[in-house]
Order: sequence, then C-alpha cells, then structure tokens
Amino acid sequence: MSRTKKRNRSTQSSKRRSTRRAHSESRSHGSHRGTLRLGVVIAILVGINLYVFLWRGETSIPAVMEKASVAGNGNGALVDSHEQERLAQAQRGVSNTLGTGTPVQSATRAVSGEVASGDSMGRILRREGMDAKAADELIRALSPSLDLSKIRPGQTFTLRFDAGGVLQEFEFHVSKVRRVRATRGADGKLVAEQLDASTELREESLGGQIEGSLYRSLQRAGEDTDLVSFFVDVFAYDLNFYVDTHPNDAYRMIVEKEYLDGEFIGYGRVLAAEYSGKSGTHRAFWWQQPGSKVGKYFGESGQSVEKTFLKTPLKFARVSSGFNPKRMHPVLHVEKGHWGTDYAAPPGTPIWSAAPGRITFRGRRGGAGNCVIVKHENNLQTIYMHMKGFKKGQKVGSRVRAKDVIGYVGSTGLATGPHLHFGVKKNGHYIDPQKMKMTRGAGVAKKHMSRFREDTRKLVAALAEIPAEAAIRNPFVVEL
Repeated sequence: MSRTKKRNRSTQSSKRRSTRRAHSESRSHGSHRGTLRLGVVIAILVGINLYVFLWRGETSIPAVMEKASVAGNGNGALVDSHEQERLAQAQRGVSNTLGTGTPVQSATRAVSGEVASGDSMGRILRREGMDAKAADELIRALSPSLDLSKIRPGQTFTLRFDAGGVLQEFEFHVSKVRRVRATRGADGKLVAEQLDASTELREESLGGQIEGSLYRSLQRAGEDTDLVSFFVDVFAYDLNFYVDTHPNDAYRMIVEKEYLDGEFIGYGRVLAAEYSGKSGTHRAFWWQQPGSKVGKYFGESGQSVEKTFLKTPLKFARVSSGFNPKRMHPVLHVEKGHWGTDYAAPPGTPIWSAAPGRITFRGRRGGAGNCVIVKHENNLQTIYMHMKGFKKGQKVGSRVRAKDVIGYVGSTGLATGPHLHFGVKKNGHYIDPQKMKMTRGAGVAKKHMSRFREDTRKLVAALAEIPAEAAIRNPFVVEL
C-alpha cells in the first residue's frame, strides 16, 4: 500500500515538472516572436523618417532650409499671410485686443481703452494694472506734452507692455487730429511727443435769415451751433441775442473750416462777420496789428468792437426787472428800491464779469445770497447776486477780464426764482446799468490804418455778396 502511494506521488510530480517546462518553452517562443514584431515596426518607422527628411524633395531638411533662407530674404514665405502678420505683431510687442480693454493671450500684451466720466490719468493706469511707480513715471513723461487736467470722456488710449510687463509705449488720442505718444527709448526712459495730423484749412462763406433764434437758424442751415458762441462773444458789447434778435434779421460770415481727409473737423477763425436787423448793422473783422502777438476784432472803420462794459453779463437772458428806486419787493412786499437789473436765466447759466477788474468780495451776503463784487477803473463797481455757485480757482484779489466766468445763475438769498441781479456803482452810488455810457477800447493805430483797410477791403466786398435768404430746413433737425 505504501509503495503504491509513493509511485503515484512520483508520477504526479513528474507530470507537473513536464507541464512547467512546456509553459516555460511556450513563453520563451512568444517572447521571441514579440521582439521580432517590435523590431520590424521600428525598422519601418526609421525607414519612413529617413525617406521624409532625407530623400523626399519637398520635406527634406535641405529643402526646408533653402525655403527658410528664401523667406528670410523677403522672396518667399513658409507661412500664410495671416500667420506672418501674427508673427510680425508678436515681434513688435503688439497683440490683438478684443476691443474692450481685454488682451488676447500672447507673449506681450496691448490694452486699448476709453476715458470714462470722472477718470484721471492715475485712475486709468491703476485700473490697467500699473503700480504707483510705473504710473508716476508715465505721468511725468506725459506732462510736458499733455494737459492731464483736461482729459475728457470718450478720448481713447493704448498701452503696450513687453513680456515682462514693463510699459514700452503709451498713445493717447487727444482729438481726431492730435495724438500724444510716449515711447521707451534705448536708455530705458519714457519720452513723450505730440503728433498732429495734416489738415486742410478752407475759407467758406455762409449766411441766412433769423427764424426763431440765431441758434435754430444756424442749425437749420446745417452748421455747427458753435458759431452761435462766436456771435454772442464778439457782439456782446452791442447786442443781447435774447432780446435783440428778430425774424428776418440777417447774418453773414466768412469762416475758416478745418478738414481731415475731406471730413469736417471744426472751425478755425471767423475772419469776418455781420449781423443786421432792427438793432442796426454790426460788423467785425479779425485783424492782427503789426507787432502784436494776437489778433482782435475791429469794426469796418478800425474801431474796437470791445467797449467799457458788456451790454449784458450773460450770454442768453431776458430782463425780468429793471432799475427802479421805488419798486415793490416781490418777497418782502414793501417798497424797496431795486438798484440794478434782473436777468432771468436757467440755473447754472455762466455769469460773466462785465469788464476787466479785481474781485473785492466773494461769498454769502444776506438777502443777496451768493455774491461777487468786482472793482473796475474809473471808480466803478459791479455787483452780482443770487448765484448758485462760484467759478473755481478764483478768490478775493483775483484779476478778471471782460467775459471771464465768475459764477453761475441761481436763486440764493431773497429770490423767487433763478436769476442774476446785476448792479453797478459809480463813485459809491448805484446807477442804472442799462443807461451807462460806454466807451470803446483802443482801435487800429493810425499808422496801421491804410494796411487795415487794404487787408479788409476784400472781406467787406465778400460779405456783401453773401446771400442772406431763409435757410432750407434741415430734415434731420427736430423742431421743438
């Protein structure tokens, strides 16, 4: 029994050893077959690469190098035109933007933006991620070429940074014809320069009749209403355009117009102007006397259009109450002298100094509300009452010129509505502003009169030839 079991175990052990040898031999043959297949695949890939990079004409390394050499000489290209432009921009340190101030990802970046309401240059630069030191460097570079206190909403700018985030160029569009650009030079410093586009200046004539108001009449004629301000400013010593304009009055002018690539940009100087109607005929000619640094407006005979005092200290206003020593006060309801002229005007309307002088009072003054007093030559004083507020930057002692803004129409103090009370004192006593005798400023010097007449003769003739007919209605103007 025992021998039989031993023989059985020996037989089983022999079978197991035989099976293991068979499996081992099978794995060995499979391994050899896998190695052989891998070697064949590698050989095939090597052959393909040798064919592509050494023997195939278009893609061989010598052919590629030859094409690269041709492209470098400007006689060929390895990439299409769009790819070339993208690479060129990257080399210049410029990346495309999305138009909203967000840069497209690239090795360098450029950010374009627009000045928003309340923006300062410092705020803009902080918003674009510049630290205080970098912003201060740019602001210092810009200051000689750009008045940073006068940047306004809508103006656009572009900042260009290198891969390290250092500003390389800043460009600010002041207007359609003017840019200021700061560029980092080889010495690492930012230097700014002013760039002006080349424009064309044309002398053009225009004229028409008054229909409703000068503002509406110029608007109907298709002109910019900036010309209204010219008429008001130049003829302010003779006309109050709120009450002195009437239907069928006529205006004529010869004005410089500036164009950029055929597009109207704005007005230059008004060389000659005429306003005629019930108030008479008033003409003004721009002329610069020999030796003078600035030009001025003179009448046809060489007299100055400027007088001692403006006819009214506001551009557009109506007289709501005149000088009356026995007037019934509208608030106190007692007889109380009205020692001046009241001009009704919308709140915030700018108030002019009526003549050159020095501010002697500026502040709150009882029933007069916010008040300014200006002292002039010949023992004259002008008083401006009920102001909403004062012009910034002025104080007691400040010198002002005629037509300098000193405050804004309001209703402070004892006032029933927005208006300016304008008073005038002569030798300490109130006088009626509307009855003042005005004297004109200095006219053309006698030694220059012949030159003045020669220079303005053509302008006088040209004004007379301008038709002053009723303007054709502009279909784009909405009548109110």
